[in-house]
Amino acid sequence: MSFLHPWAVGLAALASLPVLLHILRRDTRRRLAFPAIRYLQRARERSARAIELRDRLLLATRCALILTLAAAASGPLFGRGDVSDHFPTDLVLLIDNSGSMSRLAGGITLLDVQRERALELVASARSGDRFWILPCVGPALAVGVPAEAAARAVELVGPTDAAADLSAGVREALRLLPAGTTRAREIVVLSDFQDSALQGKPVDLPDDVRIVASRVDADSANAALLDLTVEPPRPGHDGAASARVASFGPMTSDTVEARLVVDGETVSIARAGIGGSVVLRLPDPGAGQHAISVVIPPSGARFDDRRPFVLRVLETPSVWHSGPPGSYVSRALETLASDGGLDLRSTPGTATAWFVEGQVEGSAQVASNGAGPLWILTPPADDELLARFNSTLDRLAIPWTVTLVDTPGRLEIASSPAVPGLESIRLQGRHRLTSAGAGADTVFLRASDGSPWLVGGRASGRKYLLIGAPLVPEATDLPVSAEMLPFMETVLFDWAGLGGELPAPVTAGTAALLPADADSVSTPEGETLRVDGGSPYVPLRVGMHEIFRRGGGTSLLAATAPASESDLGTAAPGRLAGSDGSARIMVASTGRQWRAAMYGSRRGRPLAPYLVALAVFLVVAEAVIAAPRRGTMVARHHHSAGGRS
Repeated sequence: MSFLHPWAVGLAALASLPVLLHILRRDTRRRLAFPAIRYLQRARERSARAIELRDRLLLATRCALILTLAAAASGPLFGRGDVSDHFPTDLVLLIDNSGSMSRLAGGITLLDVQRERALELVASARSGDRFWILPCVGPALAVGVPAEAAARAVELVGPTDAAADLSAGVREALRLLPAGTTRAREIVVLSDFQDSALQGKPVDLPDDVRIVASRVDADSANAALLDLTVEPPRPGHDGAASARVASFGPMTSDTVEARLVVDGETVSIARAGIGGSVVLRLPDPGAGQHAISVVIPPSGARFDDRRPFVLRVLETPSVWHSGPPGSYVSRALETLASDGGLDLRSTPGTATAWFVEGQVEGSAQVASNGAGPLWILTPPADDELLARFNSTLDRLAIPWTVTLVDTPGRLEIASSPAVPGLESIRLQGRHRLTSAGAGADTVFLRASDGSPWLVGGRASGRKYLLIGAPLVPEATDLPVSAEMLPFMETVLFDWAGLGGELPAPVTAGTAALLPADADSVSTPEGETLRVDGGSPYVPLRVGMHEIFRRGGGTSLLAATAPASESDLGTAAPGRLAGSDGSARIMVASTGRQWRAAMYGSRRGRPLAPYLVALAVFLVVAEAVIAAPRRGTMVARHHHSAGGRS
């Protein structure tokens, strides 16, 4: 029992007034001599007891009326009141809109279920409540707003395919909640409580903060495409795309059908076992930019049933060679050109790539900045020209140098899945690649001692590859081995990208840097977003995001699902706060539990309406009791007469 206005209880003291008036009442009746008193004595004795009882009942009714009015004025509360009857509260609604919330339960998504619960909570708000609407993925949509604005913000919480971190979300909610007030403070977490979303460090809960976990469940069985690898097609040769078909939870089938879709058309189909890998043929789609996806039938979560990637196929690449005539490199290039895979140019002109052994010969100019052809460079076979070669690297802003060691030792090229058999290739070991600040470069091949042997990157707007030794028999066995031609194909078509480019996909929910001339982005749902060129862009849905450029033309960005979201296993919401605070987290799974959990600061059920009704009844009762009656008047007259003897 509690009171809204405890001071009003003091009004109960007024109940003493009828008692005092009854005690202090003066007898104003006149006494007259009446000789026949003996005839009335018997009537007096019969009515005296009834009159006394009536007077006491009237006194009790009047005292009870005053006590009832005083109690009603104090605003008594009993038990736990209705959901809308609570103290002013600050609430943060942390709504999980990650990929796993797109699963269906009862014909609607889990996110829709939680949004309905959030709207039910907001609809039961009082005028003094304030709300913060915080999606797990994305910025806060409302900060300290009343119920009407909070309802609009809840409607704006949209689905994403990104991963959620509920622990980080609760920490952000604690940061947003104002401290040091007399208001109740609550954090409402609406989620499926996927295990991967509870991997963060448990949150230390303040004593005055209450957490309500609104939990919804759905089938956790799921098949997902993971670990996509792509071998781009080369001129005259098909490529391939392979992916692992992972399973989480019990599946109804042991196999699935996988399709490879190029620009909206299925080009190959294969059957894949659950838990195994599938390899799909990738035919040459022709020059240009292509949107490609590996797809399996929907199961469980829908966002991980496809793995998109972008393939940019170039026209037949043209290569200009600068080096000794008849070298092993020039003969390998001629062999590749005879198959139609290369256009071997006699002059640099507009060649796509320059393969330079040692120094650039002829009239070709080495530009130190600006866009230009791709460079593939090897050190000179003549050690006396090495200093000049390093000077060329410096002019090209390539952050590597080639040095000679005085104590050569036998080394081999480390094994590489790109070119089988390289691990048997001998290196003389005198040449060493030394980094000069190449933080973002890629090491494609290493020597058996772990040192870099073939590296690549970008410098001054130009892509380059640098081989760590001259391709001559005195430096390595590679030129006279059967691996020379596969090695040259891999260098040109894969690592140099002459056979096409595979821009790295972006995981949904992580930022990608837009091109400097980007103007807008079209999402997989068809929504167009205005963007600033060169700014970060965070794709929220799996699929192709088309980037429109100011000067015309477009480029594609593939967004894939986070691998952690595919495992739909759940965990206890108590993990949010660890062992110390988990007991203060109320979990609501059913609709009934949810209605009982809303607003922990409920004030109790108000009793004032019932007390007012009782007061009205007492007023009526007092009027009835106090009303004069004929029989009572006669009895009083006889009683008075009998008293005047």
